[in-house]
Amino acid sequence: MGDDVHSPAHGEDPVLDWVRGTGLRPVLTALADDPEARDAFVDGYRSALRAAYPAGPYGTPFPFRRVFAVAVKEG
Repeated sequence: MGDDVHSPAHGEDPVLDWVRGTGLRPVLTALADDPEARDAFVDGYRSALRAAYPAGPYGTPFPFRRVFAVAVKEG
């Protein structure tokens, strides 16, 4: 099952830092040959993330779904 994890993220752009290592990787790979386009995309995305996830006094609230699975091998 999945649980929503609500934990404050810290840093200047914590949500961008998080997605840079996960879902943003294919986009950055596709833009690797065009540094100007990559930088423009990241700047725009950073602005959108800051608006969607504003920093609070104790960090940036960033809810995400974490899926836990357990497998059992019979025999």
